[in-house]
Amino acid sequence: MYLSPLNLIPWKKIESWACVHCGKCCSSYDIPVTFEEEERLKKYGNVFKKAKIGLYLRKKKGKCVFWRKNRGCTIYAERPKACRSYPFYVRKEGEEDAYFDGFFIYIDAECRGINKGDPNSLLQWIKYAIEIKNS
Repeated sequence: MYLSPLNLIPWKKIESWACVHCGKCCSSYDIPVTFEEEERLKKYGNVFKKAKIGLYLRKKKGKCVFWRKNRGCTIYAERPKACRSYPFYVRKEGEEDAYFDGFFIYIDAECRGINKGDPNSLLQWIKYAIEIKNS
């Protein structure tokens, strides 16, 4: 997923986060796919598009090919890493107010789930994003 730095905010500037299943991330961003994810998802047919750098999930009518209006993500249990870690971005460098356990954590400022959900779960989501980044 590509985002300009202006769209990212340090994690310490939000109170909570919860996915509201709005599908914005499935339409606003191109989803990169690793080799392993390509191997796992190719059973669904022509779901990839090649770019100058890498492979991405195709879009259909402006949304990820796996998104359905009243069902959400049809491959939720096996979605790519980029989907699982969204809206969290784990970096090796950054601002002090983004620092967490050796990493710098940013959140897409356009995510509708910011300041929703249980404030006590935010650190769990950050740890999960780091775990995904390191896997």
